[in-house]
Amino acid sequence: MPIHSKKTIMVIDPGVHTPELDTFNLISKLSDIPCTYHLPAMFGFDSFPIHASDIAGIVVLGSAASVYDNLAWQRPLESFVAKMIDAGVPVLGCCYGLQMLAFMYGAKVGYVQASKEKLKGVRRVKIMGNHVWDTSVRSVIVTHAEMLTEIPAEFSLLATSDQVPIEGIYHKKKPVFGFQFHPEATRVFLKGHDMHNEITESSLSDGHEILARFVHMAAAEKF
Repeated sequence: MPIHSKKTIMVIDPGVHTPELDTFNLISKLSDIPCTYHLPAMFGFDSFPIHASDIAGIVVLGSAASVYDNLAWQRPLESFVAKMIDAGVPVLGCCYGLQMLAFMYGAKVGYVQASKEKLKGVRRVKIMGNHVWDTSVRSVIVTHAEMLTEIPAEFSLLATSDQVPIEGIYHKKKPVFGFQFHPEATRVFLKGHDMHNEITESSLSDGHEILARFVHMAAAEKF
């Protein structure tokens, strides 16, 4: 049953090349309240809401950018998200979104492989469990060249894998979460990353269940 709320789920796409519109459509389908879509790297910040009271939750998607690129949109985006966090807005970061959140809190990001090549495909990840997600092992979609090399002091480990020790983190006191994998991946997302022929529906659904949990709790204001 839809939740009657004037708030929205804010989807921030930091993509620098291709808008992830299919991902936004997925989040909109999962959400019990309306969602809004924002592309700061391509179109600036004019569409961003002014008041935290208008936002039930924020999802920050992936990007080809590195947190160290110092592009014109990166520090303003971090400042906006920090302001929303201080106001109590729940935030979920996916891939770049995770790295951005950790960077904001002083952690370092490094390359997964010395060659700087991406890890792409499906990875088995253990969710450690907290007040949002139960302990479980999930097959999830990954495509990334960088990863966290440390956990920010104010955060705890949320997920791990054999390939990437820090697959997820969560803030000890605030509703702030991040995953290195892509729970928001769709078939269109996979095609755009040349991965569509090798991924099963179960790997997509595992990620969608993780994403849905955040979206539902944010919409219901249960954090």
